[in-house]
Amino acid sequence: MNKEYMSRVSPEQDETSGIHLPAHMAGSGTLDRLVDTARDYASAAASDNTLKAYAKDWAHFARWCRMRGADPLPPSPELVGLYIADLAAPQGHGPTKPPALSVASIERRLSGLGWGYAQRGLRLDRKDRHIASVLAGIRRKHARPPMQKEAILADDIRAMVATLPHDLRGLRDRAILLIGFAGGLRRSEIVSLDRHKDDTMDSGGWIDILDGGALITLRGKTGWREVEIGRG
Repeated sequence: MNKEYMSRVSPEQDETSGIHLPAHMAGSGTLDRLVDTARDYASAAASDNTLKAYAKDWAHFARWCRMRGADPLPPSPELVGLYIADLAAPQGHGPTKPPALSVASIERRLSGLGWGYAQRGLRLDRKDRHIASVLAGIRRKHARPPMQKEAILADDIRAMVATLPHDLRGLRDRAILLIGFAGGLRRSEIVSLDRHKDDTMDSGGWIDILDGGALITLRGKTGWREVEIGRG
């Protein structure tokens, strides 16, 4: 039943096949309609692309198990731990050796396996040490360090500003670029600024235009902070 079930159930059917009335309840028109409604909501829990990706993840794992004489059901943390280790450092030689997957791809595969087991009424415990410890080691050994962005210099800003038109939109874009550069602001901080003072909980900050420049008030993790920008 396991192999037949895995091969013939589509992602859409699999997502909703577990939605039904409890065994001790008799069906009725109202309850049957509620079951249909619940199935509709269940089918909308993830996008079509996500469901297709999860189905491919499950199919890959099932094939990996069969090639090694193992059964993917019921869930075995030990087996899943070996599987993700093989994804990070594939065994084999020559051109047929599959490429190693990134940490993000391996975590997505685990999400796909969790989905596959859940649709079969089973649960994969990703916190089990046979999975969690292997995944932690993969993260530590193979995670790519974040790429450090190069800082924009004054010449870069001048070049950007020079390309802007002198209409209203161009003036607005100039102000955004120059304020962000002079104040050392993040994009999220720039777009959260209001033109007038607003110290409510929903406000990210505001800008005051003064004779000598501008005073920017920003909401930080520990409270409000001020950034002064002079003219020139």
